[in-house]
Amino acid sequence: MTVTSVDGTPTSQMPVQHPAGKITLGTLKTMRQQQQPIAMLTCYDFPTAKILATCGVPVLLVGDSAATTVLGESSTIYATMDFMVLLTRAVRRGAPDVFLMGDMPFGSYATEESAVCNGKRFLTEADVDCVKLECDLRHEKIVRAMTMAGIPVCAHLGLLPQRAVQQGGYRYQGRTEPEADRLVRESVAMVQAGAELLLLEAVPDRVSRRIVEAVGCPVLGCGAGPSCHGHVLVLHDMLGYSEKVPRFVERFGTVPAAVAEAASAYVRAVETRAYPQVRHEYGVKES
Repeated sequence: MTVTSVDGTPTSQMPVQHPAGKITLGTLKTMRQQQQPIAMLTCYDFPTAKILATCGVPVLLVGDSAATTVLGESSTIYATMDFMVLLTRAVRRGAPDVFLMGDMPFGSYATEESAVCNGKRFLTEADVDCVKLECDLRHEKIVRAMTMAGIPVCAHLGLLPQRAVQQGGYRYQGRTEPEADRLVRESVAMVQAGAELLLLEAVPDRVSRRIVEAVGCPVLGCGAGPSCHGHVLVLHDMLGYSEKVPRFVERFGTVPAAVAEAASAYVRAVETRAYPQVRHEYGVKES
């Protein structure tokens, strides 16, 4: 598949200027000011992090989506704090210079005290640059408390997977004028409480545009239209692992097919005794 830009030029032929050195919050704010789009992907392991870092991906999110994509669970709520910290440490080792975001799992920020405690765990045990939590107006005090404790926060607004039951399922948000007004109010409130970044999920672009105009921080989108300063996809969705994906997902590769081809070739080689061969053996020292 060839993806083209708005002027029809294949993106593979377009020059890309990647930020040099360690990507920081200041880097992202500069990219926003210079209108340089921010690419962000989820990542859950060391070898994949190494690959993505060499590709110039400036932001990696260790999302609680690992519960569904890696563990095969039916919901993200099954990700635990210990599980998330373990994965995030692995990603940091593979990509030491990216801006690394850790996803606060379900129940880890139910109170101001637990939010600060678990946010500190992400910073001290996994070396993240920022933590992300799913927010609405009820989380204003929690975001403020985390900010006061020195924990950089990305406020996730719109569709909140951890609260899908409360929201009536996985439905895109901001579809009506009252919903749109609420999202704008929530965005402004989270930034005023100290959030350094916003992430909007499953929101119409007209709503994202209003939010971008209302706040002064970088706004990242997950199915939230082109007005956002950056965009994030779940890596497994993008690479073709997931059978059912949201409408905003573009498949940029078919990794499962390559894995299946290699595994099938290995099985055939073992069954036909083509593997292992002499070159794969260890020798024995003569006594």
